[in-house]
Amino acid sequence: VALAQAGCRVGLLDADIWGFSIPRMLGVTGRRLEACPDRRIIPLEAGGLQLVSTGLLLDDEDRALMWRGLMLSKALEQFLRDVAWDPGLDYLVLDLPPGTGDVQMALARLLPQAEMVVVTTPQLAAQKVAARVADMARRSYLPVVGVIENMSGFTTEDGRHYALFGEGGGRALADELGVPLLAQVPLDPFVVEGGDAGRPVVIAHPKAPSARAIAAAAARL
Repeated sequence: VALAQAGCRVGLLDADIWGFSIPRMLGVTGRRLEACPDRRIIPLEAGGLQLVSTGLLLDDEDRALMWRGLMLSKALEQFLRDVAWDPGLDYLVLDLPPGTGDVQMALARLLPQAEMVVVTTPQLAAQKVAARVADMARRSYLPVVGVIENMSGFTTEDGRHYALFGEGGGRALADELGVPLLAQVPLDPFVVEGGDAGRPVVIAHPKAPSARAIAAAAARL
């Protein structure tokens, strides 16, 4: 959304096939994907983005998708090749599931020119998981272009700061990978509120510290 606010044309592919959450976060629950006459999928417009998600194929967002292996890679392939994306898109952003599974491996095959932004939280355990994702990306010839540290501390209204999940993990990972630390996004109730209400924080509260950090990451990309 921050990229779109900066004047870019952006598509968003929710490639977290099981854990789809982006439709709700953009306020498009209850709407379904439709097809063009040529049978390609028409992406939905939401938050200034073109959006495709498995959550827009289901009648009930509480329904579990129990897909594995080939089904996952085929779903990703269909979302890339059989969707009527705007040919003038500046960015096609893919939200990947955590880890180094079938979707990530399929991405390397289907989009060999893709680049990856690795998201971590500050604590060492999360940093090590993110490092494995970065290792998979590089072994699959997907360049890592930056790191975003999420949940980077909490600041109270009276200015006291608490590093609830530790400190330094994002910077350490970025230095280890030799890439920029694009942003440190603080814990912010506005992010939760906006995600549940379908109003992303960069729209609902653009001056919030979290929104400014996200906008800075978009500008650096």
